[in-house]
Amino acid sequence: MKILILEDDGYRVRYFIERFGQHDLKITENAFTAIECLEKRVFNYLFLDNDLGDSNGEGVDVADFLHNNPSNLNNSAIIIIHSWNITAAQTIKNKLSNAIVAPFNTETFFNLNLDI
Repeated sequence: MKILILEDDGYRVRYFIERFGQHDLKITENAFTAIECLEKRVFNYLFLDNDLGDSNGEGVDVADFLHNNPSNLNNSAIIIIHSWNITAAQTIKNKLSNAIVAPFNTETFFNLNLDI
């Protein structure tokens, strides 16, 4: 499986590496780097946080890219919005209607039935 993870929190990054490290992972804390990856590769899963460090963009930027490029094959990926920023998560969901909102470390997040 090819998995793109947009995340800037070290604890969460360690979780993703422990959980999915046996797969082809691309982890970035920069939304613009994530967009570059989406232009070059096709992923099976996308995990999107929203609030990133200064000058790193936001998960909403990635959602805008996918929304504005409907022919990008990553629109067919399973997209999980794991941000705790509920307003931003809803904005991303509105742009990517098939995305799943599951804030990190919640029952919803841990109960995701992923075929990974």
